[in-house]
Amino acid sequence: MEWSKLEDKLLTKHYPILGTKSAKFLHNRSIDSIEHRARRLGIKYMPIGEGPAGYLDIESSGLQGDFNFMISWCIKTADKDEILKACITPEEIFNGTLDKRIVKELIETLYDYRRIYTYYGSMFDVPMVRTRALYHKLEFIPYGLIEHKDIYYLARRILRMHSKRLESVCNLLGIKGKTHIQPRIWVMASSGNKKALDYILGHNKKDVEILEKAYKKLQIYEGRTRRFI
Repeated sequence: MEWSKLEDKLLTKHYPILGTKSAKFLHNRSIDSIEHRARRLGIKYMPIGEGPAGYLDIESSGLQGDFNFMISWCIKTADKDEILKACITPEEIFNGTLDKRIVKELIETLYDYRRIYTYYGSMFDVPMVRTRALYHKLEFIPYGLIEHKDIYYLARRILRMHSKRLESVCNLLGIKGKTHIQPRIWVMASSGNKKALDYILGHNKKDVEILEKAYKKLQIYEGRTRRFI
C-alpha cells in the first residue's frame, strides 16, 4: 500500500524521536513497514537524550489532580528564544470542559522533545498532567520515550540551603525574574477571571526562563542518572 503524504509527514516528525513507537500515529503500518520507509526517506532515530530539549512548568488551581485543574503550561525550548504555551479560557471553566484542551495540547507538544527539564516536576508537574490526562480519558506519554531531568533533586544534592525552592536557588545564583502570585489572584483565576488567568500565564513564562538559567549554572555538578517522564 502506497504511503500518503500525510503518513510521510507524520513519520518525518515522529520517527527521529519515537523510532518504531511512531506506529502510535501510523495505525495502518507495521513496524517493518515503518523501518523500511524511514530508511528509504533517510530518517534516522536519535538516541535517548539527544535532540530537542525543553524546560517545562505548569500552573494549576490546586495540588491534587482529581480535585483541581491545570490553568496553564509553558515549555521553553533549550537555547532558543521560544516559549510554547497554553492557558485555560474563562469559557472552558464556565462550561465544564476545564483543562481538557490544554492538557491535550501539552501532551502533543511534549512529543516534539527528547528531554524535558522541570523543578520538582517528578513529584508535581508530570504526575499532575498524567492525572488530568486520565481524568479526561486522554492517552499520556508511555514511559521511556522522553528523558526527564528534575533540577530540584540536583539542587538538593549539591546545595546546603534553608530552602530548596526555585526562588531561593535563583537568589543564591543571582538570577532575577521570579514573580509572586497573591492568593486572591489564584482564586480569581480559578473562577474564570481573564486578567488573573493572563497574569498566571505571565508568571508561568517567567518560571521556565529562570529555570533554564538556573540549570545552566548547576549542570556541571549533574550526575549521569537517567530518568524518564
